[in-house]
Amino acid sequence: MRHDPTPLTDAAQLADMPGHLLRRCHQIAVAIFLDECRAFDLTPLQYVALAGLASHGPLDKATLGGATALDRTTVAVVVKNLEERGLVATRPSLHDRRAKLIRITAKGADLLASAAAEVARAQDRTVAPLEPDERRELLRLLRKIADANNLLSRAPHRAPRVAAA
Repeated sequence: MRHDPTPLTDAAQLADMPGHLLRRCHQIAVAIFLDECRAFDLTPLQYVALAGLASHGPLDKATLGGATALDRTTVAVVVKNLEERGLVATRPSLHDRRAKLIRITAKGADLLASAAAEVARAQDRTVAPLEPDERRELLRLLRKIADANNLLSRAPHRAPRVAAA
């Protein structure tokens, strides 16, 4: 373990730490998303789960977690909340009785479509301080960081191999 003899006591040093800035930006992005999607009672995690199911079809919790880079506990909580609202439904897998397949319902697909403009507006507001070329560069750099460090995540992104039945 590396020991840095000078502790981070200067606020300016903290303000220049990438992890600190990424955390602050995440807080801002979530606040903007919640503001834009208030009418739909939709959180960013619920949105990503619904979008993942709409994109990939029915998935078990582990595969949904990999497809959306959400950890197992988070997926369980999000799916429970979505199921209580009738936005997703679960059923046992035909291939593995221990697994439950989650599918987006018509109500969930309608909500996803209805919220599309607000979700897009939230993304635009998040990067509004940037010029268009800066926005593209930011996304390129964020993808590069996420891709290079994917396996260090508690919930690495894993593309679904085959649609579960």
